[in-house]
Amino acid sequence: MKAVEGAAVNREVRYLIPESVYDYDHPEVIYWTKYFQEEAAKHNVFVNINATIQSKRSITAAESMATAWYDFTRYVPVFLCKAVALTTDPERQHHLIQIAYDELGGRDKEYIHSNLFLDAIKDAGINLINESAASIKEVLSGLDRTLVGISSQFGIVGLLLSFEIIAEENIETLFNCLCHDKKCEKPLSDSPFFKIHRADETEHIRHSVANYLRFCKTETQKREFKQSFDAGIDFWQRFWDQNARIINMETDLRATA
Repeated sequence: MKAVEGAAVNREVRYLIPESVYDYDHPEVIYWTKYFQEEAAKHNVFVNINATIQSKRSITAAESMATAWYDFTRYVPVFLCKAVALTTDPERQHHLIQIAYDELGGRDKEYIHSNLFLDAIKDAGINLINESAASIKEVLSGLDRTLVGISSQFGIVGLLLSFEIIAEENIETLFNCLCHDKKCEKPLSDSPFFKIHRADETEHIRHSVANYLRFCKTETQKREFKQSFDAGIDFWQRFWDQNARIINMETDLRATA
């Protein structure tokens, strides 16, 4: 993976579909991005993880978070591909598959995100730990159940927007959890994983909002979209709350060992 680092330093966002309609300056993209970000903010997704990391910042917390995120980052393309497979319209599939392709490195397998994440934590001296009883996998299974329970094509579009709408905050929260001391900041910031995500997440959000504008036209479609969007934000709250529990449990266990 080290071979990609030099290229990643100057890597521009490699997105696959040139957007001729819903670009960043489109007034509806601007309006709905702000709207959905404000809707997501109502859930206070990060309140518990932020409080936990302030009081429990340590190598144990970093390793607990790294282990959970590695499970998550391997799950992401599987989940996205499953969501696309549950839709029936080829044009919708074409637009929805793009982020999954990006997660898997686009045209270059050296950019597979889960592998880049392993490189990032290795450079920061953070190890994965043996899976504990407080696993993140049940939360991921819950999202799977939400996905297969959606009967609406427009609901799938909504779930996928919820998966991206707080992506920038997710990455910064992950960074904060991994930075157990000052020495971690530079290797993590310089890693291809964080460089790519800090560049790409804005585009993923724009693309997902564009899918809402492109495919959800009627009031019924928008209502079905929003129901699944809210369910997806609930997933993020469960995800970060479970990580707070894992960090608390692991640090308490090591303190008494």
